[in-house]
Amino acid sequence: MRRQLNLLRVVSFVVIGVCLLAVPALAQRGEGKAMIDPSVLAELDAEGEATFWVLFREQADLSPAHAIRDWNERGTYVYERLIATAESSQARVRALLVAWGAEMKPFWIMNVIEVKTHDGALLVVLAAQPEVAEIVAPPEVEQIEMVPGIEWHHSESIEWNIEHIRAPLVWSTHGVRGEEVVIGSIDGGVQYDHPALAEHYRGNLGGGAFDHNYNWYDPDFVCGSPSIEPCDPDGHGTATTGVAVGDDGGANQIGVAPGARFMMAATNFGVSSVLAAMQWMLAPTDLNGESPRPDLRPHVVNNSWGFGGGTTIFQAAVQAWVAAGIFPVFAIGNEGPNCSTGRSPGVYLEAYAVGAHDIGDNIWVSSSRGPSLFGPVKPNMTAPGVDIRTSWFGSAYITGSATSVSTPHVTGVVALMLSLNPELIGKAATIRRHLDHSAIDVSDLSCGGDPWNNNVWGEGRLDAFDAVSLLLIDGFESGDTSAWSATVP
Repeated sequence: MRRQLNLLRVVSFVVIGVCLLAVPALAQRGEGKAMIDPSVLAELDAEGEATFWVLFREQADLSPAHAIRDWNERGTYVYERLIATAESSQARVRALLVAWGAEMKPFWIMNVIEVKTHDGALLVVLAAQPEVAEIVAPPEVEQIEMVPGIEWHHSESIEWNIEHIRAPLVWSTHGVRGEEVVIGSIDGGVQYDHPALAEHYRGNLGGGAFDHNYNWYDPDFVCGSPSIEPCDPDGHGTATTGVAVGDDGGANQIGVAPGARFMMAATNFGVSSVLAAMQWMLAPTDLNGESPRPDLRPHVVNNSWGFGGGTTIFQAAVQAWVAAGIFPVFAIGNEGPNCSTGRSPGVYLEAYAVGAHDIGDNIWVSSSRGPSLFGPVKPNMTAPGVDIRTSWFGSAYITGSATSVSTPHVTGVVALMLSLNPELIGKAATIRRHLDHSAIDVSDLSCGGDPWNNNVWGEGRLDAFDAVSLLLIDGFESGDTSAWSATVP
């Protein structure tokens, strides 16, 4: 075996020696060869090693999943199709990488292997494999940070932003607060026992007992090794989760859907750990990373993170979520007021992206704008995101501004919708239609679009009561909007 391996290395070095006579040629897709990202070559040249993703040509056909109504059956179908596709198409390349002694992390949610090597010959060998579509440098992912805000003092325990979107009217009129709905979140962590969050954590068994299996994932060991319970090093995940579900039962009613339960995947926002978190959301595992349970996946996932540029590199993962019935909500970013500043994955067609406005219904100056390179108007809508009071680590509360805190408003409203009508679960197109048609139009054509759907406000401002009330309009779920006039009183 060692003799064969040495022979392979000699042949490969000869190949790479010829190819490197003209380095730009490596970046071209030759006949039967995968394209190699020039930045991978540049990193290898500058650092002596490179980390890159090997993308595979074969993609699982998940289209039949959309017709599966049973939640458990649908999740299992998507999971098994993705696993089978990855195992069959990656097998030969995985064996090659093992023989080469390269570091690798295979993923099944979007059929990719992350590779780390100091050997340039390996790039040429990988590019020659017929299964390989492309070799790329992964994007740099960032948490969408909050900036300090001004606290609005008032006599009520319900925060201004929750009142503003009329969530309490949903609670009182329709009698739902998100019950039986599970919200997932990919963020920096969470203080699960925060007074405003403890009762809403899915791992809370009652009586002071908690089970973090299938409810907590920490691929970066943010909270220790082993990571046996959630923590939050910077407070960001505690803050975003608070907007979605927070309520301490007293003077701190900070969440849109306090009847929903949440689960958390923590990450330090390294690109491979974010992808691992997305994969875990589709099939959560126990604390040992074993015994995946796609039936325990969340119904909606909040994502207050993203990356710049127009890469489609995470699109297959978002599509897999949608195929499994998970509704994906993403922050559009804090790079406004310039146009075309929306972050991926929020700018993907499949993602529902959220911008931010203030208490006076003015767009937040830093809220990112469209248009998107992928065609649709972005963001999809806006929600309160300025001077938002929410939970913070250390059992404290903080007031901040960002699209990262406008996003969980929409996540919470989706939970309210699914709680009132569980038949809506998994129907991404119908959920979008409810959100879009219930939004309050705001015209701003500075980045293009129409008065009722533009690249600053999207479809308009979020209105929780109208979004949920649309569920009671006959024919609306089938696409008949003729019965919808303007605003449900």
